[in-house]
Amino acid sequence: MMTPETFFEKLKQNPRPVVVDLWAPWCGPCKMVKPILEKLAEEYAGRVDLWQINADENQELLQHLKVYGIPTLIVYRNGQEVQRQVGAKPAATLKTLFDALATGVEPAPAGPSSGDRLIRFGAGIVVAGIGWAAGSINWFLLVLGGILMFSAIYDRCPIWRALTGQIKKMTGN
Repeated sequence: MMTPETFFEKLKQNPRPVVVDLWAPWCGPCKMVKPILEKLAEEYAGRVDLWQINADENQELLQHLKVYGIPTLIVYRNGQEVQRQVGAKPAATLKTLFDALATGVEPAPAGPSSGDRLIRFGAGIVVAGIGWAAGSINWFLLVLGGILMFSAIYDRCPIWRALTGQIKKMTGN
């Protein structure tokens, strides 16, 4: 069991980037990602550390880290969280993450998968279409459809990137 105090002290003393894998033995997606992460940890040994923390045995730490779903990967550099990914990610995405950390490059933000993008965009079109075709225009459904469509592409939108980049600079995050 690892307390939040022990976790952050260990993190502060670690000179390398750390990928924290929060998992549980009963979690199917966790079991799928585990061998990929362990292989990457071997490949990047000495450059990137992998800490695998059992969520069931470390509830206090999960609450402190505000982890509400597993698997969750939290990436730390110089003791600071730089990225968080919830859900199982493909091997190529995880390899890109480890490679970025090993070379000192800022890890690319984790966006929705292609399938998730397609589902969100399609659902947005359907919802907006219903709002448009409902006899009189239903503005709530039109806006909701627009939000769903935007959620499929927000991370690729240059205006969104510029705005969030400026907000991060202003807040120091």
